[in-house]
Order: sequence, then structure tokens, then C-alpha cells
Amino acid sequence: MDRIRLMILEDNEEKRIEIESILKNIDYIMLSQRVDTRDDAMRVLDLDPINVVVVGKDFDGDGYDVAEEITAEHLEVSIILIEDEIKEEIMHKALFSGAKDVVLRPIVPTRLMDSIYKAYELNKKRADLHRDIPQRVKRKSELGQVITVFSTKGGVGKTFVSINLAVTLSKETKKRVVVVDLDLDFGSASLALNIQPKFTISDVVNDIKNIDPDLIESYLLMHDSGVRILPANIEPQMNEFINAEHIQIILRTLQNSYDYIIVDMPGRFYEPINPAFVFADKLLMITTPEVSTVRNIKASLITLNDLNYPKSKIKLLLNKADRRGEVKAGDIEKTLNQTLFSSIEADYKGVISSLNQGVPYVTKNSRSAIAKNFKKLAKKMTDESEVKAASK
Repeated sequence: MDRIRLMILEDNEEKRIEIESILKNIDYIMLSQRVDTRDDAMRVLDLDPINVVVVGKDFDGDGYDVAEEITAEHLEVSIILIEDEIKEEIMHKALFSGAKDVVLRPIVPTRLMDSIYKAYELNKKRADLHRDIPQRVKRKSELGQVITVFSTKGGVGKTFVSINLAVTLSKETKKRVVVVDLDLDFGSASLALNIQPKFTISDVVNDIKNIDPDLIESYLLMHDSGVRILPANIEPQMNEFINAEHIQIILRTLQNSYDYIIVDMPGRFYEPINPAFVFADKLLMITTPEVSTVRNIKASLITLNDLNYPKSKIKLLLNKADRRGEVKAGDIEKTLNQTLFSSIEADYKGVISSLNQGVPYVTKNSRSAIAKNFKKLAKKMTDESEVKAASK
């Protein structure tokens, strides 16, 4: 393993010794010379290839201000802040100072080591990406299309639709497609693709101050289909530090380098995910042929109308369509006073099997009726996008 060159910035002698005692016997950690002021720190950073800086919250008057100055001058350096408490305003302040993580006192050695190692690996990956100029993300002349997949009724198949639409769009259009899992509490889009998240949306938020199309690319996970994914958090407690501004920055950044951004939404309206509605070129509302679901969708449509949401953006998708069912497509359209945009047939066993195996249904059953349904849906999506682009 490479040795990590690390600097400690801490005014309090007792706290400094505590950090040093944890790190000094780690064979892959190389501590830099001691510095006591921000000016000294900046001079050392100009001369010494430091990888990680651990900053006490009160260092040289304001550790957050020091972290921000280091980030501005040395993007190659990862910052970890040491705090006494954790609050939303503290996390917000830390994120916008450029810090990769906040470690609480009393310091748990394994927690600090994990934070240092992860911060080092993230910056190493970013450095590798920026050195590999031919692989850098090509900026788009036009912003990518945001397709937000939503329903306030659980179990209707939002993730199933998001994943299979993304894979179909990638295959049929040969364009760049990314899935953003914004079901922050129960997101499972990465599992549906059999991808173990190495990075999640929290990692992007931790680097939000530096984000650009190249950097965000380093956090995305790639599926065999060519679709990229930004997974939801593995640890739901991290979600409380994600706000609407973060989501707005993430979506806008992805629009600069991807043709289609599929957003897999939670089953409720709440403030942090609002940008996914605002940025949506199409809001794909999922219903199923069940009375309770249709009633739920009707309530959602009323809410959107009360919020003056453009009706032209709303596209109604009937999932699990079954001609033998009691609730017919025509009944749904009449109840919701809206024409169905498209429909996906039912195959309960096949869908569950594909999700459990982590293989997209349209890949596993490429000649099935459902695969044809998704091709039709993708074509309608792309046809509308082309008409919209031509009218500009």
C-alpha cells in the first residue's frame, strides 16, 4: 500500500498528542513536520506532497476557514475536520469548506483511520482521472434530459422502471445514461444492477464544493450495460445532511455530460428532493391497475396541480398492466383525467427474479413483451426530446 503523507493542524497540545498517538504507529502513515499556524501550513503544503490534512475545528482561530483556504490552493489535498459535536449547520459548514469528512470526539481510532484511508483513495482516484486527459468527460453543447420516476404509492415498481428504462435508452440510443438514486432512505437501484456501492451520493456531497463533470464521473459506478449509477446512501443517517442545493448541483453537473439522467425517487414529497421535480423534463408518474394506487396517484396529481407544476411534464405510466384485471386502462384515464403515456405488462415472477439476481429484466428477457414495452417507452421519450430540441 502507498504511504499516506499526513499533516495535523491542532492548537490544543493534548488533542494533538491524542491524534498523533493514534497515527504514529500506523506503518502506511507518514506524519509531516509540526506546524502551528495557517501560514506555516500553507508553506509546507507548497513544498511537501501532503495527501491528507487533519484539522481541529479551532485551529488558528477557525479550522473551517483554514480548510477552505487549503482546498482553494491545493485540490490534491483531502481535509478531515475534528469536531466536538455534529449538527446540520456544522455539516453544511464543513462540506462547503471542502472537507471530505468530519470525525467526532472522543476519537474512535478505527473511525479516524477509515476516514483518512477513504479520503486518500477518493483524491487518488480523482488525480488519476484528471491525469488521463483522453478519458475526461466530454461536455455537451445541450443539457441532458432529466426523467424523474415518481409515485407516492409503494410497490408500484419505480426502481424496476428506472433501471430498465435506463438500460433500454442506453442500448437503443447509444448515448450516455446515468441513474441517480434519490430514494435516500430505501434506495435499491444499485442492488437491482448487482452493484456493490463503493461510493454513494454522500461522497459527492462531501466534495460538492469542487464538483464538476470530471470529478462526479469518478464517483459513478458503471454497469455492464454502459449505464452509470449514483447510489443512495448505505447509512441512512447521512441523509439528514443532504439538502436541495446539493441535489440541484448534482443534477446540473450531470446534465453537462449525460444525455439522459434517470432519477429514481422516494415515495413522498419532501424538500431535499425538490430539484428533481424542478429539473425534470418529464415526470414519469407510475401507477398500477389497483384502486388504492389510482386513488393515491390522483391525490399526488392534485398536489402537483396545487403547486402549479406544469401538466405537460407529467407522463402517466401504467406498470403491471393486465388485460384481465378489474381496473382497465380506460378507467384509470377517466379517474385521473389524463391519458396514459405508456404501459408495461405484468410478469410478477420474472420481475422479482430479475431484481433478486441483479440483472435488468430487459437484458435477461430481451425478446419479451416487457422488453418491447420498454423499447416503445424509450422511443416515445427520445422522440419527444428531439421535438423539443428542434423547437428551440
